[in-house]
Amino acid sequence: MSRLVSLLRAGLRSNFGLSVALHRIFVEKKDRWYIPLFGLAAIGILPTLYGYALLIKSLYGFLQPIGQERVLLTYGILLGQFLVLLFGFYYVISAFYFSRDLEMLIPLPFRPVEVMLSKFAVILVNEYLTMIPLVLPVLITYGILSKARSSYWAGAIAVYALLPVIPLAIVSILVVGMMRLVNLTRKKDVMIVIGSVVMIVAVMALQFTIGRSAGRGMGVEAVAGFFFSPNSLLSRIGAGFPPSVWATRAVADAGTASGWTSLCVFAAVSLLLFWGILITADKLFYRGLIGIGEVSGRKRTLSRKEMSHRVSSGRRPIRAIFEREWRIMNRTPIFLLNGVLTAVILPLIFVVMSKMDSGRGDPAAMLRFLTSSTSVYVILGAAVFMVVCGCLNGTASSAFSREGGQFWMSKVIPVTPREQVLAKFAHSYLIALLGFAAAATVLVLVLHLGAPVCLVAVLLALTAGIALTAAGMIIDLARPLLDWINPMKAIKQNLNVLIAFFADMGILAVVWGITTLLVKAGVGGASLIAAVFAVLAVISALCFRFLLIFADKRYRDIEV
Repeated sequence: MSRLVSLLRAGLRSNFGLSVALHRIFVEKKDRWYIPLFGLAAIGILPTLYGYALLIKSLYGFLQPIGQERVLLTYGILLGQFLVLLFGFYYVISAFYFSRDLEMLIPLPFRPVEVMLSKFAVILVNEYLTMIPLVLPVLITYGILSKARSSYWAGAIAVYALLPVIPLAIVSILVVGMMRLVNLTRKKDVMIVIGSVVMIVAVMALQFTIGRSAGRGMGVEAVAGFFFSPNSLLSRIGAGFPPSVWATRAVADAGTASGWTSLCVFAAVSLLLFWGILITADKLFYRGLIGIGEVSGRKRTLSRKEMSHRVSSGRRPIRAIFEREWRIMNRTPIFLLNGVLTAVILPLIFVVMSKMDSGRGDPAAMLRFLTSSTSVYVILGAAVFMVVCGCLNGTASSAFSREGGQFWMSKVIPVTPREQVLAKFAHSYLIALLGFAAAATVLVLVLHLGAPVCLVAVLLALTAGIALTAAGMIIDLARPLLDWINPMKAIKQNLNVLIAFFADMGILAVVWGITTLLVKAGVGGASLIAAVFAVLAVISALCFRFLLIFADKRYRDIEV
């Protein structure tokens, strides 16, 4: 037990790095700008949480007269569990199989189950933090509005503590099994990506099935049951994922026989799956781990011409750096899944949501709502959707951090910083183009957006993408995170990604503010679109120009 506690303590320190951050801020007196940054972030988040609480309050007031208020708890719990199920996959595969500390831990006298449990515990702590803004407002607002007793709050604490265990255990068992199979093949990286995509699609399909089952078969008898049974809608929503029903009843009926029974069932299933993790760790963990770092080579003799071409590739430095960046992304499945897949999964989520209920979620009805005023707003809305899908994936804001300890190569190779930055920009922008294309496909095929409108929106998105990509790279170049152990930390736990997100929101807010002023001034139609394009072009030119100038000055100062 003491060895497991030591492993857990070391993992938490490595994951959060609080001692290092505090030392840099208060002892070395560096990075003090973090303090006002976090203050501004809190100021920006609080209004969002307040609006979320108001929404919950409104829904509670609507559902209470028909006895369906506990459905709010189910929605909040389902949202948290699906979030863990979907994004927990990234954390699990990264922490279990791609952490650099595994090379040191495997030779030490630790059992596989101890290593795996220490990493599982660190992921669990991360998931608790992830669920805070989504689940806690629902539990707290519901408790206050229902004037809940102390038993409710005790049940809420117990359920919150158990909430991520079931989905995270499911993901962990599936990942360990997948990696054992992957390790039997030669093309390990390819199989990891394929297996990851299959699992994520399966999660999306499960969510789609649950959404469809929640709205299917609402005949006269079902409608009557909807109004007169306090658990009917709850059971319908949670039919595809029973743990959400158990958790809801454990909280809503806390202190009663039904509440205790649901809590015991919820805890028992959590413990059963946790026991499954222990068995999986002992049997398969190291078997799936050994050999992951191997690279299979092709046994082929290069001709003299090919050798000459490969040796002289320095004549095209930008192309060479671009190919290097492409390999870094593709050969690390965590980077590939978080960059490329994120650009595609957001449009996919939109498609799933639009198909949840063919009666009320009809894309045609959504389109009629969008076009109720004028096509100008359709163009602007489509452009924003493309930008969100293409640029908010962390690729640009981790362009330098992803190199990690290998950044010293970028400092010594005979390629100017400006050329290296241009190659990295081209790579990040290519990922953004993939997101734009996926979003445009959804708009045309699902929302039936007209080709002229879509083309104008694409033009605006392409221009905005230059500014957001350059801004993300500037932020990562200013303070690259190069001393990471887990590759997930370079892109998912990188503060630069969060800072870049706020910077992107700031740029879009400026454009939106200028657009609002133009509308108030009477500018509309094609003139408004042309003005927005001009504003985006100016901002993009400034950001891109500053990126190149900043690269010339910053590269030599970065310490590895």
